[in-house]
Amino acid sequence: MRRMPIPQPPASLSSAAAQRERTRLATFYADPANESARYPGTFNAYRHEQVRQALKAAFGGRCAYCETFYDATQPTAVEHFRPKGEVTIAGQRTPPGYWWLASKWENLLPSCTDCNSPRKQDFPAGLPATAGKANAFPLPTEKRRAHHDGEEKNERPLLLHPYFDDPEEHLEFVWGTGTVDDGQIRPRQVHGRESVRGRTTIEVCALQRLGLVANRRRHLIKLIAFLEVVAQRKAEAAKAPGDPDARKAFEDAVVAVRETFTDDDEYVAMTHQVIKAYFARLFGG
Repeated sequence: MRRMPIPQPPASLSSAAAQRERTRLATFYADPANESARYPGTFNAYRHEQVRQALKAAFGGRCAYCETFYDATQPTAVEHFRPKGEVTIAGQRTPPGYWWLASKWENLLPSCTDCNSPRKQDFPAGLPATAGKANAFPLPTEKRRAHHDGEEKNERPLLLHPYFDDPEEHLEFVWGTGTVDDGQIRPRQVHGRESVRGRTTIEVCALQRLGLVANRRRHLIKLIAFLEVVAQRKAEAAKAPGDPDARKAFEDAVVAVRETFTDDDEYVAMTHQVIKAYFARLFGG
């Protein structure tokens, strides 16, 4: 996951149809008898094709949580960061959910099936387990759970949001070990303690599933190969400080990294972390 700017919302979310849906929801839940009820109607505004296309364009066909390209094998799944119809609390699906955010643009994210849907997954350690976000939205305490519009501002979500959080402060990747550990993700240490938000996001969205770790490892192998060329060209240039060809070969190697591993690629957060650390080691600072 990486930090993203909030893209422009599609016009469909401001349409008369979307507003009528919000009015119906507000009217239903204004009745005290329905306070804990499941909404009997359907949520349609967020399903509009403009919403799908806007999210697909903003994230480049990648999952907001794991950054994997899903577009070649599956349609864009519009995920609700705060679940719209019900919330899973202590293992129980509990209505009504964050119904007032059902078509709120900032609450909608593109997600792959594995991050968004509960599925049995294999993990680096332990037996297979069911994981996937679905209706999960964990908080440090249920006392702050929002039940009305605006109350969500008082919550302290344990899940990271790509628009409002800097995931790099909470997540880090394993690389450079030369083992199967490369490509794993783990919570970053924050003030000497493991980031709880990082750990929760990893667990809820299954960001340690073996298939995903293997994909990140393959990406790492290619990235490290490019970075090692930079290191080699730098060493050669240092041995021949007056050789313009050696200097140009070094500069070209740096450019090749930047042109090959762009922000349009998969796993940008990991790429940025690795390049930053590698270059700091290579150049100092």
